[in-house]
Amino acid sequence: MADPIHACSELRNPAKTSGNFVLVERGECSFVEKVAMCQSAGATGVIVYDNSADNRSHLVAMVDDDRGTEIDIPSLFIIGLDGFHIRRALERNSLESAIINVPINMTYVPEHEIRKPPWN
Repeated sequence: MADPIHACSELRNPAKTSGNFVLVERGECSFVEKVAMCQSAGATGVIVYDNSADNRSHLVAMVDDDRGTEIDIPSLFIIGLDGFHIRRALERNSLESAIINVPINMTYVPEHEIRKPPWN
């Protein structure tokens, strides 16, 4: 888990995040900034969870912030409810890490068929 949890500044726990996927909360900076901070701390990947614990279904597109930051590690977004459950379990059990199974839907939808907001 990132410290600070939003990963918008240099991580204070690189010894714990290096070589691991890091759990990060959405908010306060761009997705690219979060992943870049974790990458700088040696993370293997990043799991960003929504900052609304009530979010049970809405996924957010993790878009590029067009700053040209080079990202070389994978990242994914999970709903707030799942993220808060993972965070709470880590904190309640005083765990620094855990093995988490995340099901992935590998359905392919062509770019031109993806439903996009009207301003795109």
